[in-house]
Amino acid sequence: MGLDRWIKSEDIEENSKKKKISPEKVKSSKNKRVKEKDHEKQSIRLKKFTFVCPNAKCKYQKIIMKKELTDDDKICPRCNKPMKIK
Repeated sequence: MGLDRWIKSEDIEENSKKKKISPEKVKSSKNKRVKEKDHEKQSIRLKKFTFVCPNAKCKYQKIIMKKELTDDDKICPRCNKPMKIK
């Protein structure tokens, strides 16, 4: 009976070490998810473009937040002339 006590205590110590490791793995996986979200936010980087129509009668203005501009963005919707970018 004396040996059984020693063997059981070693098994309990090994099990307790394994349980301590598992929460750390969960925390690390959460940290990875947070880092991935931060990386996605940084990669989005939008630019603010201010457009003014050069036609004195039109005076149309618009502000666009995009990564890249298209040709349609540069044309005035009222008078169909190219707009100036500020």
